[in-house]
Amino acid sequence: MVLTCHRCHGSSFDYEEANLKRCSGCRKVCYCSTACQDYDWVYHIFDCNPRRPINTADYLARAARDDVLPVHPQTCEDYGFDRAITDEEKSKLISLYIGLIIYLRIPPKTIHNWRVRGELVDQIKATYTKLPEESRGEYFPWFLQNQHIVALAGQPLFRDMSAISTAWRYTEGSELDSVEEIEAAIARKPEEEQKCHGMYVFLFSKGLPPPELDIWVDFGFASCKSHQEELELGTRYRKLITTCTFKEFCEAFRAHALLGLFHFKGVPNDHRYLGELLGGDWKKSVWYLKQSVRQEDSTNERSNMHPAVLVDYGFMNCRNGLEWLHLKRVYKAFFDSRNGDPIALHEAAIQGNIHGYVSTVVDLRDPMVKRLMQNPYPLPESDW
Repeated sequence: MVLTCHRCHGSSFDYEEANLKRCSGCRKVCYCSTACQDYDWVYHIFDCNPRRPINTADYLARAARDDVLPVHPQTCEDYGFDRAITDEEKSKLISLYIGLIIYLRIPPKTIHNWRVRGELVDQIKATYTKLPEESRGEYFPWFLQNQHIVALAGQPLFRDMSAISTAWRYTEGSELDSVEEIEAAIARKPEEEQKCHGMYVFLFSKGLPPPELDIWVDFGFASCKSHQEELELGTRYRKLITTCTFKEFCEAFRAHALLGLFHFKGVPNDHRYLGELLGGDWKKSVWYLKQSVRQEDSTNERSNMHPAVLVDYGFMNCRNGLEWLHLKRVYKAFFDSRNGDPIALHEAAIQGNIHGYVSTVVDLRDPMVKRLMQNPYPLPESDW
């Protein structure tokens, strides 16, 4: 059997077969240089006989090298991915770790030691702040605003934490009630009150409702252009609930008057389109379209998609899962664009001109998209 470097397979510019050395741990693979061995170690450790136990930092390092989210359950728990609510938060978190492990070359063993000593947050900040500000990347400022995601990693999620009990006390419930008693009591409440309590739980857990939940639309987060705007809206909600009673909050939500409550309590809230979502019982289907595309991609979500979205935005035209996913990604690109206007998209939909409008915002070269974006509008005028 011809031996070759397990990492570069002989492609390194200074490769020499005479320099090949076997891995001292497993004696099964060879490397032509220390650089190749160090690079490959995040993968090879799982097939080798390492001198130390494999830990979750090793799984984190492998995910960072592959630029993917970790799937190992304990790793997700140890390093905050279970606490990152949205896909965007998870993406920023892995990018933060990529910076540490791949670019700053902090060994997994060191990151593991930081975590077990309870120093992970402080050491991440210390490591990044040693760099010039312009070299820290775009994810470190996000981390500074969301340290709780990592600081609380490894602790039980808010279902068995104090957030649900704190929210319950704010709703004038008893602090002696168990989590099970609280959940049973909430289940007997009217739907609007259940939604308000759910919102309080997210606020007290320092999180945000994800797009998978209807309260993401109901409380106006769908109106936000970016995750940063969602964070700002969450901050304003947290300020609001310290100035009003839960009864006031529920009554305003039920009466579609939350925006008025913000102003009455002196909490400024000038998010564009927020009044569009908070001001009436009926909501334009474009907000449910945005909710769908903000959720994780899957082949077919027909059973979960709002019925109006199926008709209004062309998903009923999809012949298979690939067309469904392609159309969804086109709309995602639209909403991600600075020029993507949800209300203008709604107007284009009811005029039967989705493709014409979206093509001014997103490059639509694929002729299939025009077919997919057809809908039954404008409706013919009635003779009645």
